[in-house]
Amino acid sequence: RSFVGFALGQAQEAAGRHEEAFATFARANRAAAVTRPWNPVVFSAQIHGINAACGQIAIEEDSTRGAEVVFLVGLPRSGSTLFEQVLAAHPQVEGASELPWLERVLAEESQRCRLPLETWAPQASAADWERLGRNYLAATARWRGTRPVSTDKMPGNWRFAGAAMAMLPGARFVDCRRDGVETGFSCFKQLFAPGMADWAFDFAHIGAYWKEYLTAASLWNTRQPKRFRTFHYEELVADTESTVRELLEFCGLPFTAACLAPHEAQRAIRTASAAQVRQPIRTGTARAGRYGALLDPLRRLMQA
Repeated sequence: RSFVGFALGQAQEAAGRHEEAFATFARANRAAAVTRPWNPVVFSAQIHGINAACGQIAIEEDSTRGAEVVFLVGLPRSGSTLFEQVLAAHPQVEGASELPWLERVLAEESQRCRLPLETWAPQASAADWERLGRNYLAATARWRGTRPVSTDKMPGNWRFAGAAMAMLPGARFVDCRRDGVETGFSCFKQLFAPGMADWAFDFAHIGAYWKEYLTAASLWNTRQPKRFRTFHYEELVADTESTVRELLEFCGLPFTAACLAPHEAQRAIRTASAAQVRQPIRTGTARAGRYGALLDPLRRLMQA
């Protein structure tokens, strides 16, 4: 019922039947949530613990370890696939899409220590962080076989930004930010794979996840501005060249005009935005406004 419901909702939206589409999406999300519970209180406590623990880590200022990696983070449906496509159009960059390795390397260390990340992170030595960084680079080396730089577009990696910067102090985090209501509602309309976005089935959960993300992004923007920077989807589509130049400079890449036509980049894309990024960059992609007052509860949550 969930699969059929999400597909039907998309068809109703395309036909301009927005009230019907909203009701269909709501039913589909309720059905999906039955087998995919998500607890905002537990999630918030975990994120606060990780941020506090990783805030104590001394990050090597001059190290270039990990300079060959660009992480793209944020919420799903925030424009991260387009930002990755811009980078992948560069002759030095391989777009690797969503990789599981950062969370997996940290989880393996938690198993080894028999402690959660927020407990062992403040006790880890510089040698420990270097070892973990080398493990990540070894696991992702296949994506740098022909080009020297690779991306990692797993959206939820913002949760581990502090640990990742200790592991790979030369890496860059591109925080892909889109209007909160557009992003949140786009997630609500998408049936993600199990475990990928179990917070997306309920407006209240979407709002809670958004707030934790904003808090973490603000933290690392302030503490590590040379390593973590927010880029806005709306600015990319409205002033493409300026935003692309800033993005490439932040990532330590020379400007190339190829990045202004990312739809021409030849690569496999395995996310829900695959069709959109095959088209030239354009404005007018917002959809939330067509639902009017139906989305007022989400608007209040995302602006609170």
